[in-house]
Amino acid sequence: MSCGSLLGDSVDIGLILLDSSGNIRLWNRWIEQRAERTVAQATGLTLARAFGDHIDPRVVLVVREALDFGWSARLSHALHPMPLPLFPPGSERSERMKQSIDVTPVDADGTRCCLLQIRDVTETVRREALLKLQARQLRNDLQSLSRAQVELQRSEMRFRELARQAPAGLFEADSQACCTFLNERCEQILGHSRDNIAGMPWVDLLPIDDQARVRSSWRLAVESATRFAEEVRYARPDGKYLWMRVEAGPLRDENERISGFIGTMVDVTEFHERATRNEFRANHDGLTSLLNRDRFERHLCAALSGAREVKDRVALLFIDLDHFKQINDTHGHQAGDIVLKAIAARVRRVLRSEDMVARYGGDEFAVLLNGMGDEPALRAIVIKITHAVALPINLGHCHVRIGCSIGMAVYPDNGDDPASLLTHADKAMYAAKRRRCEITGTSTTLA
Repeated sequence: MSCGSLLGDSVDIGLILLDSSGNIRLWNRWIEQRAERTVAQATGLTLARAFGDHIDPRVVLVVREALDFGWSARLSHALHPMPLPLFPPGSERSERMKQSIDVTPVDADGTRCCLLQIRDVTETVRREALLKLQARQLRNDLQSLSRAQVELQRSEMRFRELARQAPAGLFEADSQACCTFLNERCEQILGHSRDNIAGMPWVDLLPIDDQARVRSSWRLAVESATRFAEEVRYARPDGKYLWMRVEAGPLRDENERISGFIGTMVDVTEFHERATRNEFRANHDGLTSLLNRDRFERHLCAALSGAREVKDRVALLFIDLDHFKQINDTHGHQAGDIVLKAIAARVRRVLRSEDMVARYGGDEFAVLLNGMGDEPALRAIVIKITHAVALPINLGHCHVRIGCSIGMAVYPDNGDDPASLLTHADKAMYAAKRRRCEITGTSTTLA
């Protein structure tokens, strides 16, 4: 990725690129105008040094998580209204610009860096505040409906126009979460007309596994006369799945008793899907979809901690394909990719659901077996893997066979920490390669 194109000054957002140490590498003209500091003045500084005590500590934390673990994050204006001391260009620095920041790990020049994308959401916040003001006015109007028929008609007209123009789904529900009103946008999100669900709890539309939790949150909001706020899964009648952000505040009658709730439904599926994709990419190998090395080693650390507490055994297998380079040299790298994906799927199939398998390196795989440390059981697993790997692989124009060498290490026999076990298993694998069995292309040894 070109830093010049990444941090181009033509985009209408702020871009900051941090190196693997968390130091500012580049930022664009958009940031210079709002931070009143040139990129030359900021280069080499951390965000904390560049912005001083005025930075929200959460920014520093999510940047560290992105660099250390490859985690993406979003700092929304709702929870972190002004994370960085940025001001509108030409302003008198009387009020910080409200921001939304996406923090994304990126690969730059072969190293993990961190990209911050900062958007000015000041106008969005102002519009939201206006909408809340209008909704509050609407609530006041609704509370006084019984006082006069004329006021009732006027309030109904105002409500319907506001609801029609609202970009979010608007709904009204009683204390039992039964819908008494839906605007058009709400109908679009739910895939139901107001007539279809009138009088029924909207919670009943959610997956069964989520209903108890959401009902409990709604009941708490009713009993405490506080706002309700949840992100929920939802399956539309057309089979489409989505995530909704549901928020509602209490409505009171003339006696100040809770008469129901008025709230919003917003489709946040895109954000959830992006977060899920980013998390998967950060933890899995792009070719085989197995766990990557970093994620596997974190699982290994956790497994050893659990084994120490319950005095259990944990086994680690290192698998290296024999003569894999010959396949690449003879049939091409595309054929090599087909072989790797086939081997990954076969190893996954012969393991238990609780076992972990990762692509550890080029043609190397690692397997974590919890609660399985006796040699006969391990030998049985090794035989299954060996036979699965040795089956013919269809390349389209021909079939190929490949063997493997497997090294094993067992906690606590061969080590009591990840590094020791990894070293033992690696040595055992190379020893297996040197001492090949009579079974063609395959050998196995225990560390």
